[in-house]
Amino acid sequence: MPGEGISNIKIDGEKLLVLEDVLGMEKARELAQGHKVKAFGLLAGLFSRPLPEDIDVVYEEKRYDAFWRVLGSSRFEYKRRKAYHVPVEPMVKEIDLLGSSFTVPPQGKTFEVEGVERCVEEYRQEEIVDAQTGQADPGFAKYLTYLSQPIETTDALTKDGTPIVALEAKPAFLVRKVVNALIKPIQADQILDEQIAINELALYFVPIYTFEFHWKVKDKRVTVSYDGVTGELRPKANKITEKLRRSFSNDEIFEFGKELANFVPGGGLAMMVGKKAVELAKGE
Repeated sequence: MPGEGISNIKIDGEKLLVLEDVLGMEKARELAQGHKVKAFGLLAGLFSRPLPEDIDVVYEEKRYDAFWRVLGSSRFEYKRRKAYHVPVEPMVKEIDLLGSSFTVPPQGKTFEVEGVERCVEEYRQEEIVDAQTGQADPGFAKYLTYLSQPIETTDALTKDGTPIVALEAKPAFLVRKVVNALIKPIQADQILDEQIAINELALYFVPIYTFEFHWKVKDKRVTVSYDGVTGELRPKANKITEKLRRSFSNDEIFEFGKELANFVPGGGLAMMVGKKAVELAKGE
């Protein structure tokens, strides 16, 4: 079978997903109210312990954080010639094997047999990236074990006024990064088959609840956040600083994937991905 190299990059699993919210605003408020005295931590110890009625909730928000998961795989099938050195006993001078005769060199302890190896190499690459910062964040991996449901457009999340954090990480860049990692140098005499696939290109949305407390007597403020997926208090709390300025659909955010599938790795791929990344950036 002649080797034709990589004829395309297959992209599947393009989807927008929202993780199941086990809290809701009312339950999150209850948790916040029960935690507001404790939230001041060392401040309470330093300045005297506040009473619950001394603390007001002066700010609350529900928002969606987001992360990208890009999962790719590659497979390379090829043939290569290789010389095998087979050990023999000292008295052996000649071997008849598979219809051929092999001579053991003087003072030699091995004889050489040449064969053709048929090899298969398979690789897997995963990137989990904070969609707001564009930085790899394996902490988001825990959400892959929780329930989620697909959505067609972000309007499904924002129709009640809930904001989504601004998305800085571009899918085109992430796909290119994964594809580059999946391309491996192959020592081959004949390439039989090469395949690269993006098995999942998914943008996940995570519901987050944030509350700011004001200790009126001391004029001190503390912010806490709850994870709507796990129901747990988050180690770090923050308000939304910049929200997504317009909605988008599944088709819009992943449209470049259909074009990308027709390009082989190399200059053409890099140019196509880069161009689409610019278009997506301008469209936000």
